[in-house]
Amino acid sequence: MLGVILAAGRGRRLAEITDHIPKALVEIASGISLLDLALNSLRLAGIRDVVVVVGYKDYMIEEALNGAEGVVLVKNPEYWRENGLSLLAAREFVDSEEFVLLMSDHIVGPELIRRAIRAGPLGLCVDRQPKFMLDPREATKVKIGAGGHIVDIGKNLTSWDAFDTGVFACNELMFWAAAEVAKRSFSITISDCVRFLISRGIAFKAIDATGLPWADVDTPRCLRHAREVVLPEILRELGGLEGAGACALLAHAP
Repeated sequence: MLGVILAAGRGRRLAEITDHIPKALVEIASGISLLDLALNSLRLAGIRDVVVVVGYKDYMIEEALNGAEGVVLVKNPEYWRENGLSLLAAREFVDSEEFVLLMSDHIVGPELIRRAIRAGPLGLCVDRQPKFMLDPREATKVKIGAGGHIVDIGKNLTSWDAFDTGVFACNELMFWAAAEVAKRSFSITISDCVRFLISRGIAFKAIDATGLPWADVDTPRCLRHAREVVLPEILRELGGLEGAGACALLAHAP
């Protein structure tokens, strides 16, 4: 099993920070970036080999990772065309049939990733009653139909059943969807890829992750909330550790 992390974006709504560094390197705790936490959550879930797709200020992520074991960096020079194109950039470097897809700007713990692994492709971990969500209006919504399969996804849904946590169980079909959507649209999102597969009659599971800690870090307010409210919950999930010192331990997790 392989992990893929999309870390190419600029993060314009965090411009005070991201004018100087890529969004993936924004610190979630002292000395620990969003990307550090994503990598460690994957490893603690049992995934050691990871493809990281970079774009904006890619050289800074390359320097930060400094040849980290098991990590392959892939560049998306057109990162402004949304995250679906970043997914497509990883295609030739994914040598396994199945992989777990993460967004570097979502903080999640290993249990959420384990649920994606156990469920297998194709699926998205969803939260029906999020305990830690700051602003539902900003979140990507998910409509779930018969058999627990997703029937629609997007930020502007008027009716929904759950929220997108940013953790996907994927296979080659996700790359096919991204390639097909890219033929029709300049901007390509992961949600576009999911909708494309659904429109072709391909089942996409809603993997229940209700109540687990996670957060989408898009704005300064979201960043403060993630640091103060959500990260401590993730650290408790990892064994009762607390504070930045616990994050330092995570940075050296096997």
